[in-house]
Amino acid sequence: MILVMSFAVVVILAAVATGVSFVQGATAHATASIGPDTASGNINNDTGVVVSNSNQSLTGSYIGPDPSTWPGPTGIYSSVSIWNICAAVAIAEGFNRGAGAAPYDLNNPGDLSPGDESGQPTMGPPQFHGGSYIIQFATCEGGFIALYNKFSRIVSGQSSVYPKSWTWTQVAKKYAGDWQNWLNNVTSYLGVDPNSTPASYQA
Repeated sequence: MILVMSFAVVVILAAVATGVSFVQGATAHATASIGPDTASGNINNDTGVVVSNSNQSLTGSYIGPDPSTWPGPTGIYSSVSIWNICAAVAIAEGFNRGAGAAPYDLNNPGDLSPGDESGQPTMGPPQFHGGSYIIQFATCEGGFIALYNKFSRIVSGQSSVYPKSWTWTQVAKKYAGDWQNWLNNVTSYLGVDPNSTPASYQA
């Protein structure tokens, strides 16, 4: 009788151990598929803001701080030039620095302010960073789309804030507080003259 009970206890313990092992394995697999950039949006940083919530809708995979994960031309958002500008601006704003940088934490690669939502879902009120309020987008895909639409309007002459004739220098002075560094980062990335215009840029 004691021997049978001992055997049953061993079987139960083995089953429990197997179950725990399975759960740990599943958790490890999920974490690995998301990646170290916490792109699932389920992890909060020290400020309580969701970090880079990516839904894979633009690229088919998670967007993180690595520029190789950022979106490019699609059927709707098809301009290579505009996406290059978006990447240049995202780097100038610090989205590529990852968690801890406001553009990344707020899913807002362009550091866009209220009024530039472009119909994209937001999440909570705008946050005050670097001397101005910036939008907290629900996903970083939404933030990239809003940035794409902003520069698409600038390039096509539809912006009421940035005339089509403005040079990169003029845009920088309006766009960023630290406009000299912003200008240098954007124009260096794109390989253009600061006195040229966004409208004249062709990838």
